[in-house]
Amino acid sequence: MEQKDYLIIGQGIAGTILSYQLYKLGTRFKVIDDPQFSRSSRIAAGLANPVVLKRQKWVKGAEHFTENLSRFYQEMEKDLKTNFFHPLPLYHLFQSIGEINDWQQNASKVHLQSYLGEIFQSEIPNVNSPFGYAKVENIFWVNTQAMISSWRQFLKEKGALIEESFEAKDYPDYIHIYCNGHLLSEQFPQFQSVFTKTKGQVMIIKSNALIPDYGLHSSVFTLPLGNQLYKVGSTYEHRKLNDETSPEGLSRLRSDLEKFYTGPYELVEHFAGVRPNIKDRQPLLGKIKDGNYCFNGLGSRGILMAPYLSEHFCKYLIYANELKPIWDLQRFN
Repeated sequence: MEQKDYLIIGQGIAGTILSYQLYKLGTRFKVIDDPQFSRSSRIAAGLANPVVLKRQKWVKGAEHFTENLSRFYQEMEKDLKTNFFHPLPLYHLFQSIGEINDWQQNASKVHLQSYLGEIFQSEIPNVNSPFGYAKVENIFWVNTQAMISSWRQFLKEKGALIEESFEAKDYPDYIHIYCNGHLLSEQFPQFQSVFTKTKGQVMIIKSNALIPDYGLHSSVFTLPLGNQLYKVGSTYEHRKLNDETSPEGLSRLRSDLEKFYTGPYELVEHFAGVRPNIKDRQPLLGKIKDGNYCFNGLGSRGILMAPYLSEHFCKYLIYANELKPIWDLQRFN
């Protein structure tokens, strides 16, 4: 019996990286995506950072995720003949003396020592940092919109993209792989209690007073996009979980930015999305039922996790390797 092709539902970060992995393996697939639906990838910072900076903690399993991570995105850039990979100095602004002491102690720990860098007391123009700041080493960010758009164009040229809403009954001749974030729970209600969705709002600002050579991290982050544009975000909201912006969300973004940034800026764009967080903070991979699989739940660290997880998932999907139990969706049964 001939093997069915794979149909990937959703082309956010998860669907983009997984379909790229399948392409590299020479596996037959198509991607179906309606861009009007969940846009959580738009609010992603795109930072490949394995450290939770507020608590200076190592992201669980990040030693796997960081291996060959830079190389993966650089190779993808080369294949797509585009530019979305950006090495980035990031400065974390301290909120207290105690936080500085914690940084100094944690900087000697095995996983953290490559990332928790030098502490500075010098002033940054137009930035209020009375306790100083420290450099986060060896990280980069991915322009998620540029990556997703360039891969989308590649899929179109290959005839591998279907731009419409997904109805399972319309595609009986495919193996379905759900990469559609929290919308998965609409097709499979048993996952409604698994997701702990949060809404994020982000703004794009224009400023000639921020320095474009690095990003800043405090109550919100700033990422330089070029041409005096910066992404600022994001909020974490547990109500009104939709992709609609709100005046309250914008006010919160402005307030958090102005806690440390004292220069002028102009609002260019404001958008929102819902993160597909899972209640145990681990991704959701595996078999839902015959012919239906899931590569989902990457949360706010999709850029960090997706390359390794997609390779792990492909080995499971194609070669019948075992999934790690911590990521297998069967843990919720």
